Amino acid sequence: MNKPEKHDTPTTIPAAVFGWLAAVCAALVVIEWFVHRHATYPWEGWPGFYAIFGFVAFAGIVLLGKQLRRVIRRDDDYYND
Repeated sequence: MNKPEKHDTPTTIPAAVFGWLAAVCAALVVIEWFVHRHATYPWEGWPGFYAIFGFVAFAGIVLLGKQLRRVIRRDDDYYND
């Protein structure tokens, strides 16, 4: 039986993808310091504004979904199985 390569194990692939994603996100935030923006509102010109806004919006949607689940949840025997 062939032994799997070190880089093909199930634990290293997600770690590598997460590492690359984190590196790209960090690079984009750093690059944002050097780009001139034509912002409509003052807060749009803040470095990292869109990264923070996106994270807060995503976290808000997840937390809202958790609360919505409590409201619309049905019992296991709702359909009289």
